[in-house]
Amino acid sequence: MTTTAAMAFAATLSLPIAGVSFAADLLPSEVKAKVSGELVWHDGSGGATTRAREETVIKAFKEETGIAVKGDFNSDMTKFFAAMDSGASIPWSMIEFPTKGDFIKARDAGYLQKLDPAVVDLKKVGESAHDEYGIDVLRYGIVFTYNTEKFEGGNAPSSIVDLYDLKRFPGKRCLFKYPQFGGVLESALLADGVSRDKLYPLDLCKAFAKLDTIKAEILWWSNGDDAIRLLASGECAMGITWSGRAYGAVKNDKAPLAIKWENSLFSQAVYAVPVGAPNAIAGQAMIAHFISDIEGQKALVNEITYTTDVVGLDSSSYGGDVAPWIVAGDNAKKAIEENATYYAQHITEVVDRFNRWVALN
Repeated sequence: MTTTAAMAFAATLSLPIAGVSFAADLLPSEVKAKVSGELVWHDGSGGATTRAREETVIKAFKEETGIAVKGDFNSDMTKFFAAMDSGASIPWSMIEFPTKGDFIKARDAGYLQKLDPAVVDLKKVGESAHDEYGIDVLRYGIVFTYNTEKFEGGNAPSSIVDLYDLKRFPGKRCLFKYPQFGGVLESALLADGVSRDKLYPLDLCKAFAKLDTIKAEILWWSNGDDAIRLLASGECAMGITWSGRAYGAVKNDKAPLAIKWENSLFSQAVYAVPVGAPNAIAGQAMIAHFISDIEGQKALVNEITYTTDVVGLDSSSYGGDVAPWIVAGDNAKKAIEENATYYAQHITEVVDRFNRWVALN
């Protein structure tokens, strides 16, 4: 596949999703009566994930409430925590935490409002998918991905540890330029022989020593669209991407990509409302609408394959095409859940160590 074709993939995702119908009156009338103005939300995903939401669940929310919705994309939570730590006023009325660890850190710091049960019906999600302050959403794979034009048949890699075998699998490696929710440190430890059940707490010295062995071959990406562009064009032979991004590239642009769940990771985002939100009722209502919108959830998962534990939906609700791409069944058993508690407690130390390592020649 040419670089031009790979870049064209991104444009296709900006088109409306054909055949999607939106249910009306998902929110109680007394809630809708209180919702007005503008809602700015902290978008921890961006790219294809956000475009899919904007054409499905966000579109339905806007149509029902008439509110203006604006996403503010940030690839990690640094900006949010800096604002909250300083006590500065914030623009966001709903926060998407890209990992459960980020959410736990914010919750325990007192930076989040409790969800209002009069607005957010927690019975609409599974018992383990929420607490008083947030809803687990968009469960996603952090998956080993390779270019099938570089490796095929019996010569294809089979596991995330193959990232570190430059002799058998030559070529550039595409990795997320952030140590959390990209599997960078975990992949290094697995390749160094650490067992799945002994990954956490992360041995940072051992992880960076292993990363040193491939550092010259790493191309860093900062958003999911760039990861797909680099892999689909062949600039990278293999890497780690988010599962929905790889699915979208294969589905929409026939990108020459394959994923392997073996020893890959998975995590989930969390929606919450911050203390000091300028339009808190709209933030609460957006979360309530998201977990009530069954048809929107189906349409969203068929675009980006990130599932939410909404009552009445399971892996069979979305059609057979997405089954190999969602975190469920055998896929979930083969993969490893990122340890949210570890990152909530150690993220500052880990990010500092990671940034200093990246900066070294």
